[in-house]
Amino acid sequence: MRFNVQNKNSKRIVGNARQTQLITTFGCGSIVDLPNDSVIVAGTDYWKHYSNEKYIVHEVNLEKLLKVDYFLKPKDEEQRENPFIKSRDIPVFRFPETMICTKCGKIDNYRNMKFNNMFKCRNCGGKQLIPSRFVVACENGHLDDFPYAWWVHRGDFSKCNAPDKQLFMQFFKDTGGLDSIVIECKNCHRTDPSKPLRRNMQGSFSEHALAGWNDGNCSRRRPWLRDIDSRSCDKPMRTTQRGASNLYFANHSSALSIPPWSSQIQEELNKRDSFLRMLSGINPDDQAMVNNILMLVPALGIHEECNCTIDDVKEQVLLRLRGQNDEREINEHMLLEDEYRAFLEENRDDPLFSIRKGEVPKFLEKHIDSIVLAHKLREVVSLTGFSRVKPNDGKDKLDNRNIRKNSAKWLPGIEMFGEGIFIKLNEQKLADWEEMYGKRFHIISQHSKNSLIQTDKLSPRYILLHSLSHLLIRQLVFQCGYSSSSIKEKIYSTFVSDDNPLPMSGILIYTTTPDSEGSLGGLVNEGRGERFKHTVKNMLEAASWCSSDPLCIHSNGQGLDSLNLAACHSCGLLPETSCEIRNSYLDRAAVIGTLDHREIGFFSDL
Repeated sequence: MRFNVQNKNSKRIVGNARQTQLITTFGCGSIVDLPNDSVIVAGTDYWKHYSNEKYIVHEVNLEKLLKVDYFLKPKDEEQRENPFIKSRDIPVFRFPETMICTKCGKIDNYRNMKFNNMFKCRNCGGKQLIPSRFVVACENGHLDDFPYAWWVHRGDFSKCNAPDKQLFMQFFKDTGGLDSIVIECKNCHRTDPSKPLRRNMQGSFSEHALAGWNDGNCSRRRPWLRDIDSRSCDKPMRTTQRGASNLYFANHSSALSIPPWSSQIQEELNKRDSFLRMLSGINPDDQAMVNNILMLVPALGIHEECNCTIDDVKEQVLLRLRGQNDEREINEHMLLEDEYRAFLEENRDDPLFSIRKGEVPKFLEKHIDSIVLAHKLREVVSLTGFSRVKPNDGKDKLDNRNIRKNSAKWLPGIEMFGEGIFIKLNEQKLADWEEMYGKRFHIISQHSKNSLIQTDKLSPRYILLHSLSHLLIRQLVFQCGYSSSSIKEKIYSTFVSDDNPLPMSGILIYTTTPDSEGSLGGLVNEGRGERFKHTVKNMLEAASWCSSDPLCIHSNGQGLDSLNLAACHSCGLLPETSCEIRNSYLDRAAVIGTLDHREIGFFSDL
């Protein structure tokens, strides 16, 4: 990462980040604490646009969902090839702009403390300056420095002729809480010159603490884009710490590469971005233009790379042309349903989607219809936006206006390679189980009405599939060598919000890495006959008792917004990076039953 200093030609490297971090944890608009700086990652308008095709990622289905032409990976090739070269790809800006002198407590903007490219307190000459601990943000993503002058004066500047000039922060050891942090204005004596105006930070984090600041309106400031949002904002600004976990909730969208876009020829086409851009502007019904494009196919050299005929390549080019120009609207429901169908097909050996039917252990034949071993998977993950203060998992999840000022035909994204295990439950047994024991989960449905964590798949079967996935992942980490944070899940459950949904009853447990080789086969190996039988038996035994029982198993609501029943950190929760919906909608009893009613569990007869 680098600083993009305004009105300066020089760029200073301030830190490094991995590709995956720049799409997830440290995406556009996030604050990054570095050893010597606190910075905010710039929006995509400031990213250097690479003409080199090796940084461009294509995934047809995800491109249609997000209405973009391609995805752009953060550049890291220079660092990989030469560790002494620090790649200068992602610009960052200093934030918060308010600095505090550790020697005298002087509070000021960093621009007023900079002399000859060095920071120095203009009050005491101290050189140890730290960024402000406190910032203000709203739910729509706007961000600003904490208004120390307004806070200490309580919005009344009538008796202070220079409210921003003599602000200081003092610390007292009375309690160690916010009331021990005192802001004072030495320019404002009120009645006694020896007693400057003071106010501690107690109450600054309350919901309406900043109600009078900025005339009660959101500042709409976007320091990662260097502008003020032109859209109105009715959300109040709230005080938070710059390193708080609620200051940045990244929104992502992802898709697996599935047939017909997972073949070797399609993989080679993905590497030829300039040719794909030519395709995007051609009408498939214009035969003359199509013929002209097909004449360029031999020069691409794909037939030599794939050891196939030129006609085979032309057939795949026509397929890509029709796919890119298909006017059919695609949504996340359709993406998951297409992936679900792909796992139920026969064995495939595509470079980006290689699957084999596994053997279902005999004692699980009544519960599980099929097991699929995914030897090779490719997942493209894109950053679509973010929210602050509260997570946004609703309809605005795909809105990318807060990571850029100007519209563009690309989004930040990375491609991940890995392996996994797909499990499909018996549809008839699952339907019977839902009908008999579905009432148990009505309490979760009630709690979800007042929660920000929403899903279109919420039903008894989703809770069962999600809980089973978590329990299996917890068991697999003990056996396959992966850490729990490196294994992820995808739940394929029927969408209850659709008029004519595809019945789905599957889970995908998988692991992916940005490396082109993906993983080493350890997870797939755990899905084979005897090993999977051993895994399920150990999982059921471990899930039958939690160290927090009987409180956990008899819970009527726990976790975020009481969206879980029998699921806690001791038995059912995973790292946030592994769960698809923030460790919500879980119930261990859906799998193994309760202490008093074992029959509730889908696998209770085992």
